[in-house]
Amino acid sequence: MSHHWMSARRLFAVLVGLQALHSLEETAFGLYDFLPYFNWIDRYGPTGAFAAFAVVNALFVSFGVWCYLARVRPGAPGAGAYVMFWVVLETLNGILHPAWSWTAGVYIPGTVTAPFLLVTALFLFWAWSRERAGAV
Repeated sequence: MSHHWMSARRLFAVLVGLQALHSLEETAFGLYDFLPYFNWIDRYGPTGAFAAFAVVNALFVSFGVWCYLARVRPGAPGAGAYVMFWVVLETLNGILHPAWSWTAGVYIPGTVTAPFLLVTALFLFWAWSRERAGAV
Protein backbone atom coordinates (compact mmCIF):
# COMPACT_ATOMS: atom_id res chain seq x y z
CA MET A 1 0.00 0.00 0.00
CA SER A 2 1.24 3.45 -0.82
CA HIS A 3 2.57 5.70 1.90
CA HIS A 4 1.61 8.73 -0.11
CA TRP A 5 -0.55 11.26 1.75
CA MET A 6 -3.49 10.33 -0.48
CA SER A 7 -3.31 6.64 0.35
CA ALA A 8 -6.62 4.83 0.65
CA ARG A 9 -6.00 3.94 4.29
CA ARG A 10 -5.37 7.56 5.20
CA LEU A 11 -8.41 8.69 3.24
CA PHE A 12 -10.45 6.08 5.10
CA ALA A 13 -9.29 7.59 8.40
CA VAL A 14 -10.23 11.06 7.14
CA LEU A 15 -13.65 9.75 6.08
CA VAL A 16 -14.30 8.29 9.54
CA GLY A 17 -13.18 11.56 11.13
CA LEU A 18 -15.54 13.49 8.85
CA GLN A 19 -18.32 11.08 9.78
CA ALA A 20 -17.66 11.94 13.43
CA LEU A 21 -18.04 15.66 12.60
CA HIS A 22 -21.14 14.87 10.54
CA SER A 23 -22.63 12.92 13.45
CA LEU A 24 -21.91 15.85 15.76
CA GLU A 25 -23.67 18.22 13.37
CA GLU A 26 -26.67 15.89 13.09
CA THR A 27 -26.89 15.45 16.85
CA ALA A 28 -26.24 19.06 17.85
CA PHE A 29 -28.81 20.44 15.43
CA GLY A 30 -31.46 17.76 15.97
CA LEU A 31 -31.66 15.47 12.96
CA TYR A 32 -33.57 13.13 15.25
CA ASP A 33 -36.46 15.63 15.17
CA PHE A 34 -36.86 14.82 11.46
CA LEU A 35 -36.89 11.03 11.93
CA PRO A 36 -40.15 9.37 13.01
CA TYR A 37 -38.42 6.51 14.85
CA PHE A 38 -36.62 8.91 17.16
CA ASN A 39 -39.83 10.85 17.73
CA TRP A 40 -41.34 7.57 18.92
CA ILE A 41 -38.33 7.00 21.22
CA ASP A 42 -38.77 10.51 22.59
CA ARG A 43 -42.37 9.71 23.56
CA TYR A 44 -42.20 6.08 24.61
CA GLY A 45 -38.56 5.04 24.94
CA PRO A 46 -36.41 4.77 28.03
CA THR A 47 -34.29 7.75 26.93
CA GLY A 48 -34.97 10.90 25.00
CA ALA A 49 -34.38 11.11 21.28
CA PHE A 50 -31.21 13.17 21.76
CA ALA A 51 -29.55 10.53 23.95
CA ALA A 52 -30.64 7.64 21.73
CA PHE A 53 -29.46 9.41 18.58
CA ALA A 54 -26.13 10.31 20.19
CA VAL A 55 -25.55 6.69 21.22
CA VAL A 56 -26.40 5.37 17.75
CA ASN A 57 -23.99 7.84 16.17
CA ALA A 58 -21.24 7.08 18.69
CA LEU A 59 -21.61 3.37 17.92
CA PHE A 60 -21.51 4.06 14.20
CA VAL A 61 -18.34 6.16 14.44
CA SER A 62 -16.83 3.49 16.72
CA PHE A 63 -17.58 0.92 14.01
CA GLY A 64 -15.69 3.14 11.55
CA VAL A 65 -12.69 3.32 13.89
CA TRP A 66 -12.79 -0.47 14.31
CA CYS A 67 -12.91 -0.90 10.50
CA TYR A 68 -9.86 1.34 10.19
CA LEU A 69 -7.89 -0.43 12.91
CA ALA A 70 -8.88 -4.03 12.21
CA ARG A 71 -10.01 -4.31 8.60
CA VAL A 72 -8.78 -1.52 6.34
CA ARG A 73 -5.10 -2.37 6.26
CA PRO A 74 -2.75 -4.19 3.90
CA GLY A 75 -3.50 -7.88 3.68
CA ALA A 76 -6.61 -7.77 5.88
CA PRO A 77 -9.28 -10.19 4.66
CA GLY A 78 -12.30 -8.44 3.23
CA ALA A 79 -10.75 -4.97 3.41
CA GLY A 80 -12.27 -4.03 0.07
CA ALA A 81 -15.77 -4.88 1.26
CA TYR A 82 -15.40 -2.57 4.26
CA VAL A 83 -14.00 0.23 2.11
CA MET A 84 -16.81 -0.13 -0.42
CA PHE A 85 -19.46 -0.22 2.33
CA TRP A 86 -18.19 3.14 3.61
CA VAL A 87 -17.76 4.59 0.10
CA VAL A 88 -21.36 3.75 -0.82
CA LEU A 89 -22.76 4.86 2.54
CA GLU A 90 -20.95 8.19 2.58
CA THR A 91 -21.63 8.86 -1.09
CA LEU A 92 -25.34 8.43 -0.39
CA ASN A 93 -25.01 10.51 2.77
CA GLY A 94 -23.27 13.24 0.78
CA ILE A 95 -25.99 13.31 -1.88
CA LEU A 96 -29.15 12.70 0.15
CA HIS A 97 -28.66 15.31 2.89
CA PRO A 98 -28.42 18.25 0.47
CA ALA A 99 -31.19 16.80 -1.71
CA TRP A 100 -33.45 16.42 1.33
CA SER A 101 -32.70 19.98 2.48
CA TRP A 102 -33.32 21.34 -0.99
CA THR A 103 -36.62 19.51 -1.50
CA ALA A 104 -37.82 20.31 2.05
CA GLY A 105 -36.81 23.94 1.67
CA VAL A 106 -35.18 23.90 5.13
CA TYR A 107 -31.83 23.09 6.66
CA ILE A 108 -31.69 19.38 7.49
CA PRO A 109 -29.00 18.73 10.12
CA GLY A 110 -26.01 17.10 8.48
CA THR A 111 -26.25 19.10 5.26
CA VAL A 112 -23.21 21.28 5.96
CA THR A 113 -20.78 18.38 6.40
CA ALA A 114 -22.39 16.04 3.84
CA PRO A 115 -20.53 17.40 0.77
CA PHE A 116 -17.21 16.74 2.53
CA LEU A 117 -18.28 13.11 3.02
CA LEU A 118 -19.17 12.85 -0.66
CA VAL A 119 -15.89 14.26 -1.94
CA THR A 120 -13.79 12.21 0.48
CA ALA A 121 -15.71 9.01 -0.35
CA LEU A 122 -15.09 9.57 -4.06
CA PHE A 123 -11.39 10.21 -3.47
CA LEU A 124 -11.25 7.08 -1.31
CA PHE A 125 -12.83 5.04 -4.11
CA TRP A 126 -10.33 6.44 -6.57
CA ALA A 127 -7.33 5.81 -4.28
CA TRP A 128 -8.50 2.30 -3.34
CA SER A 129 -9.03 1.41 -7.01
CA ARG A 130 -5.58 2.70 -7.96
CA GLU A 131 -3.89 0.88 -5.09
CA ARG A 132 -5.67 -2.39 -5.94
CA ALA A 133 -4.58 -2.02 -9.56
CA GLY A 134 -0.99 -1.38 -8.47
CA ALA A 135 -0.96 2.09 -9.99
CA VAL A 136 0.74 3.66 -6.97
